[in-house]
Amino acid sequence: MAHPTDIEPSFLHRLAKNAPENDHWSEIRREGLKTLNHASFPHRKIEEWRFTDLKPLSRTDFFPINEAGTLPAADIEQYYIPESDRSRLVFINGRYHEKYSSIGGLGKGVTVGNLAEFEDHGAVEQYLNKLVNYEDDVFVPFNNLMLEDGAFIHLEEGAKAEAPIQILNLYTDAGKAYIAAPRMLVVAEKGSDVTIIEDHIGLAQNTYLTIPVCEVKAMEGAHIHHVRIQRDSTEAFHVSRPIAYVEKNSEYHSYTITLGAALSRNEPRVVQEAEEVDFTLDGLVLIDGEQVADTHSVMDHRFSHANSHQLHKVVVNGNAHSIFNGKIFVRKDAQKIDSFQENRNLLLSNDGLVNTKPQLEIFADDVLCSHGATIGQLDPEEVFYLQSRGMTEEKAKEVLTYAFALETIENMKVDSVHQLLIDEVYRYTKANTAEKVPV
Repeated sequence: MAHPTDIEPSFLHRLAKNAPENDHWSEIRREGLKTLNHASFPHRKIEEWRFTDLKPLSRTDFFPINEAGTLPAADIEQYYIPESDRSRLVFINGRYHEKYSSIGGLGKGVTVGNLAEFEDHGAVEQYLNKLVNYEDDVFVPFNNLMLEDGAFIHLEEGAKAEAPIQILNLYTDAGKAYIAAPRMLVVAEKGSDVTIIEDHIGLAQNTYLTIPVCEVKAMEGAHIHHVRIQRDSTEAFHVSRPIAYVEKNSEYHSYTITLGAALSRNEPRVVQEAEEVDFTLDGLVLIDGEQVADTHSVMDHRFSHANSHQLHKVVVNGNAHSIFNGKIFVRKDAQKIDSFQENRNLLLSNDGLVNTKPQLEIFADDVLCSHGATIGQLDPEEVFYLQSRGMTEEKAKEVLTYAFALETIENMKVDSVHQLLIDEVYRYTKANTAEKVPV
């Protein structure tokens, strides 16, 4: 049901008039427009949005990407993952660029390409826009309305991708603020295996709004390792909707790294569709200045015998603001569930803000579920100990912050991505422990 709001979503409705007019996805677009016209823009009187102010969005004059005067992307090669030399899709401002993409080194039974070229593929017809389940939402319908290109990954039964697949989303400089709407569909059939690196990178410090929507279907016995890295412009807005459905004996492990954007809202969801599943929903957030990073996650256990894990770590400096709301649902008769959730927050300044709310909703009696949250600053005794071993105060704080953040990325399976994230953590800790901060 729509909620009354004092925020006029005129920029979404105005831009809806500029939706693509080609023959692809006409039914999905019509459905998106219908839903958008009956949905209200989120505001702080809604419980799920009470800590996140979206007024900066409504106050920004966004333009369709073709009217924003975007500049050509430069030095794209520096963002390539070496392991994905022949398994890479590149999207610039939400549009597929075959020139920079490279497909072909993935082995038998693995299909990767632009969604627009696979409209008649059975997996696309069956699952595209059938998995996104976000109630009273305006962002998924808007993505549907703007749907044109997108990443498509399909693995046949027993297929194993021979290399990690890189989905590289680049956002270029522009004279006007614009909106991009990336889309991804992943269908892994029985017994298949794939690693996906989804990267969002702002090439300049300009303003834009990106609304990525990702649908994942892991069938019986499938294994999916999904890394999401958000390195948008610190003047940008990022609202993402990644959702995964996992069947019997399947595994889905997701790791989200949040580094950029002035305001980001990530809403990952995992839905259990059968017994004997295992999934992870970890996250690392490193923010400073005036950044706002909001994560609202859902782990939905609907059947018995499941293991799930969520470790969400946050480092906040300056006036930055982190929000975390993690929900663990255990439905009636979903017995033998072992689920763990923890949100750990490290404040490097007196002006940073953290709002955290881990939640359990359990309707079964034979479960082992736990959750918790901590908010604190660096331990002065630990800082003193390292100083007593010859480190300066600045270096001691750098080492402790670095160690705190690294735990979340230790399970990266791709060597270059692991090193990339280590370098990003080091860059952040070096920059944000250089000044004197309270202990």
